[in-house]
This record gives sequence, C-alpha cells and structure tokens, in this order.
Amino acid sequence: AVVSTQSTGFLIKHLLILREQIAPFDVSFTVSEVSLDFSNLKIAASDLITNKSRMLSLTSNNSILEFLINGAPQLNKRVLDSKKDVDVNLKEACTDFITTAATLLSSPIYAFLAQIETNSATAITMEQYRNVVSETNQRISNKLPGVKNLMGLYLANAETEAILFRPIRSQIMGQFALLRKHIDKLEDEDRFIINCPSPEQLTLTLAY
Repeated sequence: AVVSTQSTGFLIKHLLILREQIAPFDVSFTVSEVSLDFSNLKIAASDLITNKSRMLSLTSNNSILEFLINGAPQLNKRVLDSKKDVDVNLKEACTDFITTAATLLSSPIYAFLAQIETNSATAITMEQYRNVVSETNQRISNKLPGVKNLMGLYLANAETEAILFRPIRSQIMGQFALLRKHIDKLEDEDRFIINCPSPEQLTLTLAY
C-alpha cells in the first residue's frame, strides 16, 4: 500500500504540473483521429470460403456480393481532447490515492466489518471490538505522518494537500461510524472499555 501511494502521488504531481503548463494556452487541444477497422474482412472472407456454392448465384444471396458488402472496412473517427484526458487521469489518480491511503490507515476496521458481515455481530466479543479499535488507533498514529509527508513531498501545496486529504478523513470516519453502530448496541461498561473515539476526537486526530 505504501508503494502504491508513492507511485500514485508521483503521478498526481506530474499531472498537476502538466495541467498547469497547458492551462495558459488559449488554444484547442482537440485532435481528430481517423482509422480503418478491417475486422469485418476476416469474417466476410471466412463466410465466402464456407459458401462457395453460392458464388455464382444470380440472386441477392450471392456469396461474392455478400463479401463485397460485409467485408468493406469501417471508418472509425475518434476525437482526442488532451486537456480533458489530463483531468480524467488526474481524477482517477486522486481517487486511487484516497482509497489506498484510507485503507492503509483503517484496514483493521475494513477487515473487521467484513468479518461481521460474514458472521453474526452477536458472536463478536467486547475484547475483539476493543482490539480492533486499539489496533486502528495505533495504525493511524504510526502511518498518518508518513501519508502527510508523502503528500507534502509530491504536492508541496498546503491547500491542495488539505483538499486531497479531506475525502481520506471522510472515509476513515465513515468506517468508524459503521463500527460504532455495532458498539452502541453493547452495554455501557463494555462501550467504556472499548473506548471507540467520537467523531470530534477523530476530527482532531485526523486534522490536516
């Protein structure tokens, strides 16, 4: 996951640079690309060989006539917009980074919630809840500085970093919220021992 965030961060950095470089130019970056598709030719040739007996037919069912009609190459036209492609790739890279970083920081909860879906939540003990909360808190404490440093290294812009980190924080808080729904069904004493952080505490922990 660390390697993935590093490579994605590198990609985001250079896509942002590219977008900034082409933005000042008030020109069209749209290009039309034309190509011929010969895929029908192979099918039509195969049909022609298969239907040799109809080559001399004087009806519309003539296999040579069908070959000439069905075997003609198709003209394909595609419009390429460089600016739009940069934006699309940038959005995909940001989404990938957000998902990977959020999973990296809160993977114990992801795995635990999947376990609850597979088994009955009533079979989960208080100790298991406490362990997953503790493990996730420790993981955030250990991994979050590295994620922030990585964003600072590749983005080098506090405002951009904060914007990118916002959905990461939202995903992590969403995972805690799903976990808290199960914890809230337990006895007060058990909830106290589990000590699942509140949304306010998470906001402070995940501040950027």
